[in-house]
Amino acid sequence: MQNTLDGISLHQLFTSGYRNLKKNMEAINDLNVFPVPDGDTGANMVMTFGGGLQAVSETQTHVGQYMQSLSRAVLLSARGNSGVIFSQFVHGLSRGFAEKETVTFGDLAEAFACAKEDAYHSIITPTEGTILTVIREAADFLAENAKNYDSFQTGFDALQAQMTASLKRTPELLPVLKEAGVVDSGGAGLVCFVDGICAHLHGESLEDIQEDWSAPASMCTDFGPDSRLEYGYCTEFILQLMNYKTDLAAFDLQSFTNPLEQMGDSIVAVHNDGIVKIHIHTFTPDTVLGYARGFGEFVSVKIENMSIQHSQVQTAVQKEKVKFAIIAVVAGEGIKAYFESIGANYVIDGGQTNNPPVSAFLEAFQKFDAEHIVVLPNNANIILTAEQAAQAYTECDVRVIPTKSITEGYSALSMMNPCCDTVDDLIGEMSANLDAVTTGYVTTAVRDANMDGMTVKKGDCIGLDGKHLLASEEGRVETAKALVNRIMAATPKDVIIFFYGEAVTEEEVQALSDYLQKAYPLVDVGFVSGKQAVYDFIISLE
Repeated sequence: MQNTLDGISLHQLFTSGYRNLKKNMEAINDLNVFPVPDGDTGANMVMTFGGGLQAVSETQTHVGQYMQSLSRAVLLSARGNSGVIFSQFVHGLSRGFAEKETVTFGDLAEAFACAKEDAYHSIITPTEGTILTVIREAADFLAENAKNYDSFQTGFDALQAQMTASLKRTPELLPVLKEAGVVDSGGAGLVCFVDGICAHLHGESLEDIQEDWSAPASMCTDFGPDSRLEYGYCTEFILQLMNYKTDLAAFDLQSFTNPLEQMGDSIVAVHNDGIVKIHIHTFTPDTVLGYARGFGEFVSVKIENMSIQHSQVQTAVQKEKVKFAIIAVVAGEGIKAYFESIGANYVIDGGQTNNPPVSAFLEAFQKFDAEHIVVLPNNANIILTAEQAAQAYTECDVRVIPTKSITEGYSALSMMNPCCDTVDDLIGEMSANLDAVTTGYVTTAVRDANMDGMTVKKGDCIGLDGKHLLASEEGRVETAKALVNRIMAATPKDVIIFFYGEAVTEEEVQALSDYLQKAYPLVDVGFVSGKQAVYDFIISLE
């Protein structure tokens, strides 16, 4: 039985945990309180940890150094609330193991205590009955019992049993879980991760599930022997600074990146505990890598020809100089164009089932020479990611307005006055009406459900207000009518805006418009072709 772990052994445990998490990803996604097709907790946790795991060296023997590298890489990959909390859990483990060359099971007590602290600190208002509870009770268990186990196998068996029991109790702590008949999805993801670790300790070998991948259309483009390199290379690397090449204590990231500005653009640079992560667009990646290697050795390198990145071609442009840069997260080409037309300087593609990572925000911030950047996450599951990115960015002041929906983002942009003298005034005006916004959603149920006094079957059209199931009628138009009537009866509104999805026809829009004009003649009603997936209608009532 294994009594101590070095960095290589720890990487093997984490790899097994990750593979089991990925194996159960869809089952975790399905643990959604609402029967709507936006469950993405499992996917967020897989992409968060997987991105970190791929970026670190599997041959690093020193546990503390390995964990520092992993922690930073996981943070850059973090997406969604579950991903951010997971990344902070890993960060806490890193703090607990910081000085350890090898670790025993007893060392997990301090590491989990740090993990509990960091995970809870990542949430402004921690909620019990979630992944936080599973982490806290695991930390408490280890504080009392870790010293009783000599081997990792017996210790993790006991920890696994405790965490499984903790997960089963989450519905008793959070009534919405009990009503939906599910356990907490984030907690389930963490338990799956620990299950994978236990499997490895018992000698089981978990195969890695490969994602479906086919060569993108851009790999079969006209780029051939007679082509010219028009856009350069997207170059990313993670560099371990080495004592024999540079003075780690005196290392200055700005001084390091200054020469890179002569080699390329779109530079994103992060430094943490001797690990440097760089993203740059350059025509001479060999020069960039040669320069960087003067400071350390590469943990990972990725170079992509942007001329054949069909959907992500970027031209080398000078940063836009602005006083205020407004960055919004939206899904749907129509909503993206609309947000840009009413004041968003840049839009990050993301939303339900597609939460952007911290690195996507950092890259967006780098596009502007701004005094202040204001971020509209427009999704409750993206707010933490945006806040983590804001904390990590040091080149200018970044503020996050915690908009929880596209409709709140729309309200904020509608109230924006770019002539404000200060960023506090700007944010004050953009936030003024957020409490008055009610959001309605019309979509299709992905499972049978009994909640809020209603029974729906898989495939039924359903209407929600973000908190409650309010309507279910034959067809999306009738469901939208019933949903609006229910909301208006409870709290009358003056303006109703529909962002309609890619599956909605113009005939359905006209039918809904005709009905609402007759039903609410004094209310301003508008329609925007959002072309979004998941929701047929996203409705702003204000």
